[in-house]
Amino acid sequence: MRIHTCGVEGRPVIIMLPGSFCNADTMANIITRLKPEFHILAVDYSGQYAGSEMPFTSRAGEAEKIIRYLREQAIRSVALVYGQSMGGEIGMELLSQLKKSNIAVGAAFFDGGPFLHFPRFVSRLLGNKFKTIVGNLRGKTLTEALQEPTILKFSGGKPERYSNMLGPICQNAAFMSDETLEREADACVTFDYPAMDRDFQKRLTFFYSKEESAWRFCHRKLQKSYPFAHYKLVSGYGHVGYPGEHLAEYCAWLSAAARGDNMI
Repeated sequence: MRIHTCGVEGRPVIIMLPGSFCNADTMANIITRLKPEFHILAVDYSGQYAGSEMPFTSRAGEAEKIIRYLREQAIRSVALVYGQSMGGEIGMELLSQLKKSNIAVGAAFFDGGPFLHFPRFVSRLLGNKFKTIVGNLRGKTLTEALQEPTILKFSGGKPERYSNMLGPICQNAAFMSDETLEREADACVTFDYPAMDRDFQKRLTFFYSKEESAWRFCHRKLQKSYPFAHYKLVSGYGHVGYPGEHLAEYCAWLSAAARGDNMI
């Protein structure tokens, strides 16, 4: 794992967790807006970059590495844990581990988290899908990636929303092993809904476009498990597509969450 630091040291800490086959660079547009006010820790998971010594491990394994880093840096409080897609599931695991490690957390904001628990065969199917997507992007330019049929379908015909993500994915696709992609798929569909007390649930925000499959499949179980959390819904933007068109507004929400202010 690599953790990139930027922003203002000594300011409130935001931990930023990317989605499947993404890394810190895929969140650069958000990081750029947040770093003048906060100390940013942006994560590259194991197996997601050139020179990684090992493949992606698991939700718990990647979260443990973040905890180790925080201890080494003597960081005792985190203002916001932010996660995109699979990063939301890793974020929930991280919240559980932060509590056990007596590291205070102000709030969490998760965009498009799958939060699914399916039989293992679904993990294998999703792993094969991940391999196809990443294989199709290997060696592609951003212009070529924007025309990929899977990307066009995924984006609802608006691939430009994902330009900031696709460039780094194309660059790093060559370094992602089948083992990494299989383990990431497993992380996406074996979520175990860690317990969160009522007080902290009130500081959790789950954000979705109502049409995306992640929301349709998980919302009943998610809302039953975390009934006091905030559920912020939009329509017509697809999976983690909202900041691609409304970056300033989106980053204002994250800033407010990190400061402990009302986001609305």
